[in-house]
Amino acid sequence: MSARPRRSTRKQSVMGNHQRCWLWGRHLVIETLEAQRWPILELVVSDELVADDADRVRNLAERDDVPVTIAPPERLTQLSGANDHQGLLAKMSPFPFSGLQKIMSSTADPLALVMLDRIQDPHNFGAIIRVAEVLGLHGMVIGDTHQSAVTSAVARSSAGAVNHLPICRESDLRATVETLRTSGVHLVATAMRSGVPLSDWNFTQPTAILMGNESTGVADELLNMCDATVHIPQGGHVESLNAAVAAGIVCYELQRQRGATPRESPNQ
Repeated sequence: MSARPRRSTRKQSVMGNHQRCWLWGRHLVIETLEAQRWPILELVVSDELVADDADRVRNLAERDDVPVTIAPPERLTQLSGANDHQGLLAKMSPFPFSGLQKIMSSTADPLALVMLDRIQDPHNFGAIIRVAEVLGLHGMVIGDTHQSAVTSAVARSSAGAVNHLPICRESDLRATVETLRTSGVHLVATAMRSGVPLSDWNFTQPTAILMGNESTGVADELLNMCDATVHIPQGGHVESLNAAVAAGIVCYELQRQRGATPRESPNQ
């Protein structure tokens, strides 16, 4: 696999800053290439990458006209600051968020969304994206303040699910809640102990599941706008569940009630 000359282009925007614009890892980078959803600006490939993977990456890069640089593994470590790059780095453009109306119109089934209120831990954020995608939700809504951005850590924690779950970023979650309610979507907030038991809520109707900050939960102004609060019955001594674990349980209950019928992925 030979290096291709870099394209002569104007300055390009990148994810984060130039020290944090890289995705790495064989599975994540190849899946991001294949998905064609999140534009890749440049690939850096180890000169020790196995031939089959090198050929696959070259073919995908040529399809999308992505420049490729061949470098020793040490250069990949220097660029990413990581030793687990597995011979592949991708310089990323800013994450392509979806529009709320596009997500809402993507399915004829009752809508199923997750809305996050100030989830700040990138590993939690990525794991919730993974849960929502695996369990067939139609999309996710996040705010743009006090919320983890879609970073390399988030993409890795999602196991590549960021390439498949539409994510909408809104500046005003209150207004977004109003839009959803006007469209017939029921807002359900999760809480530790208050509200109805999880299985008592009817998730077969159009639903947005609102999950709050790891420390403070859902903001009162949003909580007061919800149709209901649900809790996961607990029998142990630990005070609460991790946000990503709780998301998994709630999303599973939604799909259990809906018969867990696999959905077709909407066009991105």
